[in-house]
Amino acid sequence: MDLLLAAADLLLGAACAGCGCPAVDLCGPCRRRIAPRPRLVADRPVPVVAVGEHEGVLRDVMLAWKRGGHTRLGPTIGALVAASVCALEPGPAVCLVPVPTTRRGRRRRGGDLLTSAVQEASRRLEAVGLRSTVVPALTFEREPRDQVGLAARERRGNLDGALRRSRRRLTGGADVVVVDDVVTTGATLAEAVRVLVSDGVGVLGAAVVTARPAPGSTTRDVREGRGRGRGHPPFGTNSAVLWNMGPRRSTVTDM
Repeated sequence: MDLLLAAADLLLGAACAGCGCPAVDLCGPCRRRIAPRPRLVADRPVPVVAVGEHEGVLRDVMLAWKRGGHTRLGPTIGALVAASVCALEPGPAVCLVPVPTTRRGRRRRGGDLLTSAVQEASRRLEAVGLRSTVVPALTFEREPRDQVGLAARERRGNLDGALRRSRRRLTGGADVVVVDDVVTTGATLAEAVRVLVSDGVGVLGAAVVTARPAPGSTTRDVREGRGRGRGHPPFGTNSAVLWNMGPRRSTVTDM
């Protein structure tokens, strides 16, 4: 059935989200260009890992997924999220907390794309031996303005007090990782971490797909399996494994 749908998409003019050549979602060369290369992009308020910078083909893919209606890219984004989570070296169990999507964003994109991608990431992590759950532990106290075009100070003011804890229980004994798609100034992640920490939750770190580096900022590659030494045994060099794995069809998650 999937092959029939893919063939139909190609006949109807489906194009690669990276370069525009005929493809169901991504052509081989573009897929290779966006292979995850985890790097630490911030260390406050918690370590933040991204798999690439928000530029070039990876930026095009993110925009196609987020704004262009390319929902078939969900498994690809999920694989990139999984690679970021893996680079934080969680223990044997991890609880993924997606940053909530505004009602405006859900209407514009046709759903909560980030949570769907995080669910895919969780399934991939489960497939390689890590106990993983997805818990929407954050919700909006008030709906912020669209962040696009706002300066760093404006973003912080826009997000200040915007989030609160939801009624969802976090998984006991699991490392908590906040997940977002793109980090720019870090205002959204800082607000998410603030809410969790104020509720007594320890946060291991934050995992994102892409980062827009601030002027003068530096990043450093993450050498997987050589960080705090907490990594579960399967996670020595796991980004490639997670990336090359096919979409995971299980729907088991903690929602």
